[in-house]
Amino acid sequence: YSRLIPRLNGKEIEERFGYYLGLVKKGVAGFIVFGGELEALRAGLARLQAASDTPLIIASDLEQGLGQQVEGGTLFPPAMAVASALRKLSRQEQSSLLKKLYTAFASEAAYAGINTILAPVLDINTNPDNPIIAVRAFGEDPDTVSFFGCEMIRTLQGNGIAACGKHFPGHGDTDVDSHISLPVVRKELSALENVELAPFRKAVNEGVKMIMLGHLSVPAIDPSERPATISKEIISYLRSKLNFDGTVISDAMNMGGMGEYPEDEASLMALLSGVDIILHPTDPDRTASYLIEKNWRPEPFMPLILQATDRENPPDFSLHRKLSDEISGMAVTIEGEEDLRIKNPFLIFLDEDGKGRGEYLINALRKGYRNLQYHSLSPEEEMPPFIPPEHDLIVCVFSEIRAWKGNTATWLRSAIETLSGRARVFLSFGNPYVIRNLKGVTKIYAYWNSESAQKTVAEKIIPLS
Repeated sequence: YSRLIPRLNGKEIEERFGYYLGLVKKGVAGFIVFGGELEALRAGLARLQAASDTPLIIASDLEQGLGQQVEGGTLFPPAMAVASALRKLSRQEQSSLLKKLYTAFASEAAYAGINTILAPVLDINTNPDNPIIAVRAFGEDPDTVSFFGCEMIRTLQGNGIAACGKHFPGHGDTDVDSHISLPVVRKELSALENVELAPFRKAVNEGVKMIMLGHLSVPAIDPSERPATISKEIISYLRSKLNFDGTVISDAMNMGGMGEYPEDEASLMALLSGVDIILHPTDPDRTASYLIEKNWRPEPFMPLILQATDRENPPDFSLHRKLSDEISGMAVTIEGEEDLRIKNPFLIFLDEDGKGRGEYLINALRKGYRNLQYHSLSPEEEMPPFIPPEHDLIVCVFSEIRAWKGNTATWLRSAIETLSGRARVFLSFGNPYVIRNLKGVTKIYAYWNSESAQKTVAEKIIPLS
């Protein structure tokens, strides 16, 4: 159990507290937190820590801050939006704003009882068809990703929160979601060292405490094409070539990227290959029993758990929400006509997940257009509805990056292609690569679908008075 970090469902922390306490008594290394209400989660995690003989790693995927997982926390824009927001600032101004941003991440995590943030994403967007990275990455080149990633590491760890760079040795140049199946990165080692591996090298030099392996096959480092998670060669590369002496953690072991390897067997293989921590075993009791059955004996291991600077006083959530809105607004980017004088807009919503989003955009646009017309196009419709010729067509695309989702839906790509010859403007509230190659239209990128992002986009469209 000492090398396992099972899942903790925050919404169930009170009703299943006995189960989680039992895992603590069995010696788990900690938990990865998903969901929950802030105060209830905070109280439960404090009780679990108090019951443990050794400090627990309480980790969570907070790439966008505490609000990504916990109700009551602040949700910040994704990494790509952050980089876009700061693109016109000097390096000094960027560093100053990033310090403010990631100090907010750290203070909210610490208050919740989370001491390890599974970020930054150090992957580079070198493949526009990547179904799982996209807006989660800071950029398309190693310098950008290294700069933003190291600023995040420095600030989080300076505030007592361990950072975790992921997904080694680089998930950017893939067109497969490792939640579903195993991606293969077919690049020469020299190319990997110049691009994919560069941000990890910088992160190690910055002192990152933890690195997460991706479920990735990288033949240039391990010709056997085994997933990095169970590859002695890839883990040895991280240790000996990059000189990383911190904690090596697997990605979630319930993911399809482990392919043909049964989960418990893969967990043992990972540990024997040099992984320190197994993340998200589906059944921690079963995995622990399997390790005992196979006579695996863990060597003494104590990951460095940092001490947060302030865990007791609630942070200024209202100030953090203002900061989130500010960065979200700064991030919105126009490619094409800057001065959009639109008299009669006709909006078509393309929502890949069918959630009917766009209400904030509609309400904001109604301030400038009383008779606003719009239509949501569903996957069942092959052609868009009739659009009066005197109207300017604005296509609003909602395509978010989400685990287990897979590649962009065929119907969405088809609809975008069909509408591209008629539309004047395309709005992207999510993955920008879905519309990046369109020609002859104005494109506005918001990178996510928050209220602040939609309102800022609306300000670009409302006619000048």
